[in-house]
Amino acid sequence: MTMSSTGQRLIAAKRYSVIACAILVSACSGTDTRRQANQDFEYLSQTVKPELVIAEGLDTPFYTQRYDIPELAAGTENYPVGAAVDVRSPVQVLALSPLVRVEEGSENVTVWFNSRSSQDDITAQVWSLLANFLADKKVAIAKLDDANHSLETDWLINHETFDEFKEVSEYELKQRYKFTLLTAASNRTVGLQVDLIDHEERLEGIKVDNELSKGDSRRFSVQMLNLLNIYYEIDRIEGNNKETEQQASKLKIDFVEQQHPVITLNIPFDDAWELLPMVLNKVGMTVEDEDKLAATMLVSFDEQTDDYWVNNNITRVKLAEDDYRIQVGENKGHTSIAFFDEGKQPLSAEDMSQLFISLKDAADVLRSEKAVEVDAE
Repeated sequence: MTMSSTGQRLIAAKRYSVIACAILVSACSGTDTRRQANQDFEYLSQTVKPELVIAEGLDTPFYTQRYDIPELAAGTENYPVGAAVDVRSPVQVLALSPLVRVEEGSENVTVWFNSRSSQDDITAQVWSLLANFLADKKVAIAKLDDANHSLETDWLINHETFDEFKEVSEYELKQRYKFTLLTAASNRTVGLQVDLIDHEERLEGIKVDNELSKGDSRRFSVQMLNLLNIYYEIDRIEGNNKETEQQASKLKIDFVEQQHPVITLNIPFDDAWELLPMVLNKVGMTVEDEDKLAATMLVSFDEQTDDYWVNNNITRVKLAEDDYRIQVGENKGHTSIAFFDEGKQPLSAEDMSQLFISLKDAADVLRSEKAVEVDAE
């Protein structure tokens, strides 16, 4: 059964509205020079005037207390004043999906995800969502702490060019984030908390000595979580579109086991078996032996030159030059790929996230090449 044109238009409208939110949030994710008021701060130099002295024999005039400045409340003595006051509008966490709930009034930036079904492993789903979101931004997992249910990212780097008053300046923003899963009373709900753990800014290559306030750190954390929520909602909308799901062959990374994730193609086993050697070859892996009956491949990895990765627009593979074994599996029409080192140990989540970004780039390159061939015919 094909989807009606009305249904397709509705899905497209939902997707475009979410993309509009993504553009808006992305525009706010870099540096913002408009955090200060654009007036002077002369009030900071004002002194308290002495009380008016009434000469003897004159009546004391009537005083109103309407314009008296109240005393500062306890604990607010060190709040910012003058140029240190952030005049930007506050940011808030977006809950775009009916399956996402924002935790209001929390000091930390947290959202709660609800599973679609009692049969779903919501923890694995959120980890997979997070890993795929980071891979789309070409950010690998730097550290996965299984015991504490936390994940730290590698550096997320943004470059911007500012052109003000005919002066062009290059700005670089580098950040690392920590994501922590929070358990709930219901096994159908899991919380995700995000914290900014490292921050660097460079202007024209020179590091900016800019210590973030607690409010700045929270602002960045909210923006990161909003981008993740937008990614989740787009994925959910497209997942509900069966036609899109059947036609797509994009790679995904899935946390079936938290320490040892697998890479998934949403195409049948036979198609994946034919496609896989071509994708592997793009990242410097050559299939040395294969056994389709046992669903295994033995590949050797050779490091490529810097020019190779740049010219092919593929992220560098950061594995050691060695032999690796691939186990290919099939589940409900999808194909899973697990990597093992020469000692038959599965690759860590950190190594798999790095490799996944490279394989994803390679698959995109192959898809583009195929499109060019079709157009040429």
